[in-house]
Amino acid sequence: MPEKRTVRIEDEYLAGPFAKHWIVYVGESDVYEVTRGPGKASSANKSSSSGKYGSKMYINYARDGRPARRSWMTSGNAMTLVGSTYKTDNEIAAFNREWLSWNKDYELLDTNCQTYAQDLCQFLVGGAFQMPNLPQAGTDAWANGPGATATGTGSIRSARATTGKAGAQWKSLGAEAEGPSAAASASVDIKNGNFGAFSEASIGRAEVKGPLGVRARVEPNLDTGVGLQGGQLKAKLFGFGFSVGGGGVGFSTPLGGLGLGNSGK
Repeated sequence: MPEKRTVRIEDEYLAGPFAKHWIVYVGESDVYEVTRGPGKASSANKSSSSGKYGSKMYINYARDGRPARRSWMTSGNAMTLVGSTYKTDNEIAAFNREWLSWNKDYELLDTNCQTYAQDLCQFLVGGAFQMPNLPQAGTDAWANGPGATATGTGSIRSARATTGKAGAQWKSLGAEAEGPSAAASASVDIKNGNFGAFSEASIGRAEVKGPLGVRARVEPNLDTGVGLQGGQLKAKLFGFGFSVGGGGVGFSTPLGGLGLGNSGK
C-alpha cells in the first residue's frame, strides 16, 4: 500500500499580505512549486525542472526540501496543513505533466503559483482539502463531493470532513461554497507558525473575495479555539473571534465574518 504523507502549503511573503508565493510540501521533504522561468538545479537542494511543456511555465521539484528554509519566527513564512495523501511520486509526476500541457504560460493574474498549488492539493487530498484561503489571483474552478482526511505527525494532529464544496476564481475575484463540515486540530509546531487547539462545526459556507484580499462569508458555525494557525493568531468561542497576523486581519461571528488579506477565517 502506498505511504500516507502529509500535504502542506508554505506561504512565502513577496509583498506583505497582498502577494504570496505558494509552495506545496508532500511528506517531510518533497517540494513542488511553479516558477516563471527554468528551474535552477543545485547540489544543495537537488532541485530541477520537471521539463518544459510550455513557453514560460515550469514546475520545480526538490526531494530534500528548499535550502536554508527559515522558521516562521524569523521569516514570517508559515505552513498550513492541507490534509494527507496516498498518491505516489509517479502519480504526482503524471499530474504535473498533464497540468503543464494545459497551462503553458505563467500569468500573474491568471495561471500562477497559487493556481498550481490549489490544483495539486485538490488532486492529492480530494474533497476535504483545506487551503490557507481562496487564491489571491488566478483563473481556476474546482468541485468536490464528500471527503474526509486525517493527519498525524510528531507535532500536529488534524482531521476534517466535508459534504462537498465548489469554487471559482477569475483574476482577483473568487467565490466558494461548501456544505456542512467539521474539523479538529491540535499542534505544537511554532517553527511553522502553528500552536494550539481548534474545533470547527459549520452547517454551510458561502464566501466571496475581491481585490486587495477583501473577503466576506456567510457561515453559521460554532468554531472554537485559540492559538496560531498558518502564522495567524486566532481566538474563537462558539463562532465569535478574530484572526490577526502578517497575512491580514479577520473578524468572525456565529453567522459569518469579514477579512482583509490572506487572514483565513
